[in-house]
Amino acid sequence: MVTTEAEPVRCLRSDARENRDRILAAAAQAFADDGLGVSLIEIARRAGVGNATLHRNFTKQQLVEELFQDWLARREAVAARAMAEPDPWHGLVSFLEDVLADGTRNRAIGPLFAICPGWRLRFRAMISDLLARAQNAGSARADLTVEDIVLALLGVARTMAITGNSSPGQWRRHLAIVLDGMKAQHTQRLPGLPPVPAQLDSDLREWSCRMLRNGADDAGPDTRPDTRQQAARQLE
Repeated sequence: MVTTEAEPVRCLRSDARENRDRILAAAAQAFADDGLGVSLIEIARRAGVGNATLHRNFTKQQLVEELFQDWLARREAVAARAMAEPDPWHGLVSFLEDVLADGTRNRAIGPLFAICPGWRLRFRAMISDLLARAQNAGSARADLTVEDIVLALLGVARTMAITGNSSPGQWRRHLAIVLDGMKAQHTQRLPGLPPVPAQLDSDLREWSCRMLRNGADDAGPDTRPDTRQQAARQLE
């Protein structure tokens, strides 16, 4: 009798896990394809579950957070392999290439940085370790900072937005130009001062919030009030 009663419980738990996995997979693809503006109704449709089933498992913010934690965990695994590379320069380059290659498949990554400052800190810490190793080896220029690299990555990402349909691989040429300028062989110091970390973090937060609100890249400044509050509505 105990065994008979346990069977439905095991089946129910298995069904619940299956529904949860389907929702996460559907949400990951929907966010990647259409950005964070995609609705929960559309995610439920893609997952083949009812709206009530989706809402029992996740809010939109919980979906986003879980998926981005998975993205960060995968980037941390790539960073660990890059740190183990015998050639520190190659390790840094391989990490940056992985981040950008993933960005070609996922429209949601940029605006996700608006949600939690801790995520931005974790991402920059990965770059910081790899950059310091390359600088100590004499491969990367000594006056280069993590903030310089973050902005350079965003610049290459713009190439994807502009040329992605007509020339999907164009970003690799742009990245090669950027990487060449990062090498230690260049003896002339970079002009001006590097971005101040706190100010860049604030700028990135506001930029990401505009992307969240608009569902697309927004290159210009936003003078309207309550940008973050408006952007947060896309997670409801």
